[in-house]
Amino acid sequence: MLIIPITPKTEDRRPKTNKRPKTIKPKTENRKLKTIILRLLEVALGGVFLYAGALKHLYPQEFADALLAYRLLPQNLVGAAAAAIPWMEIAAGLFAILGLKRRSCLLLMTLLTGSFLVVLLVTMARGLKIDCGCGLFSSRQVGVGAVLIDAVFLIWAAGLYWWELKAVASSQLSVASGQSAK
Repeated sequence: MLIIPITPKTEDRRPKTNKRPKTIKPKTENRKLKTIILRLLEVALGGVFLYAGALKHLYPQEFADALLAYRLLPQNLVGAAAAAIPWMEIAAGLFAILGLKRRSCLLLMTLLTGSFLVVLLVTMARGLKIDCGCGLFSSRQVGVGAVLIDAVFLIWAAGLYWWELKAVASSQLSVASGQSAK
C-alpha cells in the first residue's frame, strides 16, 4: 500500500498572528500635500499682486500715463482707475498671503487678470504699439509675450479659485451628510 503524505497548502504554512497588515493612508497624506502646494501657490500669486499693486501705488503718474496710452478710458476716469486698481491688487494680494477671504480675493485676482488680458487683446487688435505698463520699470510692449504671461496668471488664479470652491463644496457636503445621519 502506498501512503502519500498530505502537505498543507502554502497559505496554511504561515504562522498565524493577530497582526493586521499595515494600511497605507495615501488619501490623507495626498490631501495634506495638495493643501500645502495650493496654499504656497496662493501665497506666491498674492505676492505677485501685492508687488504689482505697490509699484503702481508708489508711481501713480507712470501708471496713469500707461492707462492713457491704451486710449480705452475717458481722460477724466484715468485718475480714478489709476487710484483704484493698485489698491485692489494690494488688497487681493495681501488677503491671499494672509489666507483671509480666500474665495473673494481669488475671484478678484481672476477678474483683474481677465480684464487685463481683454485690454491687451483689444489693444493688439487695434494695432497700438505701446508699453503694456505691466511692470512699470520694464518696457514690454503689448504683444504675444504679455498676453501669454497674463494668460498664465489667469489660469493660475482661476485654478486656485476653482479648487477653493471645490474644497468648500466638499466640506459642506460632508457636514450636511454628517448632520443627516444624526
